[in-house]
Amino acid sequence: MRKKAAFIIINFIVILGLILVFKSLSRDESASRPPQFYPHRMLEAKVQEIAGRYSNGEVLVVSKKDHLLYFCRRGFIVREDRWGGFVYRFPVPVSLGVNNRWTPEGEFKIYAKNPQSRYTLFLGFLGEYGLHGAETRLASKLEQLERVNPDLTYVTRRDNTRGCVAVENRVIRYLYAQVDVNTPLYIMP
Repeated sequence: MRKKAAFIIINFIVILGLILVFKSLSRDESASRPPQFYPHRMLEAKVQEIAGRYSNGEVLVVSKKDHLLYFCRRGFIVREDRWGGFVYRFPVPVSLGVNNRWTPEGEFKIYAKNPQSRYTLFLGFLGEYGLHGAETRLASKLEQLERVNPDLTYVTRRDNTRGCVAVENRVIRYLYAQVDVNTPLYIMP
C-alpha cells in the first residue's frame, strides 16, 4: 500500500513539474509574439461601459492596442455623424508615440483647445500631450487632398508622435467642434 501511495505521489510531482515547465516555455514564446488585440466585442463593451458613465455629455476613448479612437455622446458610441461635408464613422484610426515618447494611459480631461498650435488644431489633455492632426504647414495641402479622397490617411498611416494621439485632419476638425474643455478622455492600454 505504501509503495502504491509513493508511486502516485511521485507521478503527481512529475506531472506538476512538467506543467510548470510547459507554462514557463509558453511565457517565453508569448514575449516574442505580437501583442494580442482586444476581441472586437470585448473592446466595444468596455467602451460602452465608459460611455455609459457620461450619459449627459461626450467622452473620448482611445485603445492603444487597437489604434482606435471612439467618440461617445450621451452614453452611446457615435457610429456615424455628418458634419462639414464629411461622414464620420467611428472608431477612427490613431497614431501614437514612438522613440521612448510613449502615449500615456489613464483617465484625463481636455484642458485646452488651441487653434494656433504647430498642429492642425490641438486638444490638450496632459501637459504638452494632446489630441491633434498633422502639422499646420501641411494643413492646406491635406485639405485639398481630402476633397478628392475623403478617406485619405496621412497622419495615421504609422505611429509618429511624441506621445500625443494623432488623428486625420478632418477628424480633429470634427472633434474640435464637438468637444468642450473638461471633456473626459480615456486612454486604454
